[in-house]
Amino acid sequence: MKSFLLSACLLMIPAWLQAQAERSVFTAVGRGVATTFTTDYQTIGINPANLGFRKSFRDPKFTLGVMEANVSMFSGTLNRRELVKTVFAPQNINLSQEEKAEAARRFTDTPFGFNFDAMLIGASIYVKKIGGFAFSINDRVQFFSRLNRTASEIVFLGNNASYFPFLLLSNGRIIPNAPNLSPDVRERVVAGFINEQNAQTYGQVLDGSRFSSNWYREFNFAYGKKLIDEYNFALHIGGGVRLLRGLALINLVAQDGQLIRNNISMSPTFNLNFGASVQNSNPSFVGLQDNVSDFRRVFAATPVGTGTAFDIGINMTIKRNFYLGIAATNIGSINWTGNAYNLADGKLREIQGSGINTYNLLVTSQNNLQLAGERAALEWRGTNNIRQQLPGVLRIGASYEYFRTFHVGIDVIMPLTEAATNIERPIIALGGDYRLNRWLKISTGLNLDGYQEGKVNFPAGIAYTASRRFFEMGVSTRDLVTFFAKPPGGSNVSFSVGFARFKW
Repeated sequence: MKSFLLSACLLMIPAWLQAQAERSVFTAVGRGVATTFTTDYQTIGINPANLGFRKSFRDPKFTLGVMEANVSMFSGTLNRRELVKTVFAPQNINLSQEEKAEAARRFTDTPFGFNFDAMLIGASIYVKKIGGFAFSINDRVQFFSRLNRTASEIVFLGNNASYFPFLLLSNGRIIPNAPNLSPDVRERVVAGFINEQNAQTYGQVLDGSRFSSNWYREFNFAYGKKLIDEYNFALHIGGGVRLLRGLALINLVAQDGQLIRNNISMSPTFNLNFGASVQNSNPSFVGLQDNVSDFRRVFAATPVGTGTAFDIGINMTIKRNFYLGIAATNIGSINWTGNAYNLADGKLREIQGSGINTYNLLVTSQNNLQLAGERAALEWRGTNNIRQQLPGVLRIGASYEYFRTFHVGIDVIMPLTEAATNIERPIIALGGDYRLNRWLKISTGLNLDGYQEGKVNFPAGIAYTASRRFFEMGVSTRDLVTFFAKPPGGSNVSFSVGFARFKW
């Protein structure tokens, strides 16, 4: 069977959790704050009220952008080089048996994830006395995992995990799973198993673990308008709607020995085979599509989910230089109605496969860890529909601008839902922009990570604006320190780019 989860998530774009606080907005990633900073279509999903805001009559009325992207990878245990190689070139990592045992230890109760947010096209227009309108098409891919010791051992060691007290060798012998077995013996193991009376349920095996990923395409519409315009006070309000087309869902979470989330739904374009017996009895099975090009997987995958989300926000300007913004974004849900499966909470009695030999938890196959198919260790059942809550957040931001030279602010971002890929704790960010001249602007700041407790990120970015402000481009990163050292709390490698942003 093809790579199970990696192919399902499409290698996360073949050129390529914390929930992206700045989405694909390269101008915001470099400072880490956005609630009162973003304008035009870049304010979609952040604070739609900013669409009704114009600082002067010289501000552009129409903005168009294409192909803005934000990639973020983080790990509580891998250094920068390991992390980049894990995401971009997992096939070049081949862990030995001893290295796999060490990897299982390193990944125990440790966060690991990545996000990819790409804006394919975005546009906005401001009409005097009416307000601002914006539209964009975005792709969002998110992944997050945190595995307990047993789950981490099974992922990396497979049939050699200590959970299985007995091992079946290739010559037919059954031996105890002793800690001092030689690597040569372990390479001849074809299955690990445990007696029925001692076997644990999937919920018990995964207790405290979380393994979540989703990929959906967004069609965004937003509107913002100024309601009050006094000399020392202005009030703007805005709202947005987001139409979603779901392409991939993985949602496995266990607490207190029970599976509280146990869902998978995959586009038929990814050709994920659960086995004929399971698929034939699945009421939501819509078939599989073989021999599909990577281009189609990325840009034209058949959707299996539909949903709607809403944004609402306000922006207040006080004394013309102080800004205060509040917004609730991504409030809604998505229904997965194609190729949808639930993991039955049966018992894990046996497993075949030697475990993955890379740090990329999405790379599995029939030889190392088969999680779906006729010989899978897990029992899947088809279902009509999976309803998934979206990772909604509440944003509160304030900033002060000094003659368009300095603009500094603070953001607090809090999770509103317990969605699988939402941030685990509030993000507190402090940052700003400094305009060196009319062409160059630099950004920086610091923020407390929303996944890695105690981790402090130091974002940085630079943007170029043409002399008449008709063209803008820039690059930024969520954490500059990770490129030079392994800071406490883990590595966060990210970059955001935008090279085609036009204004009139």
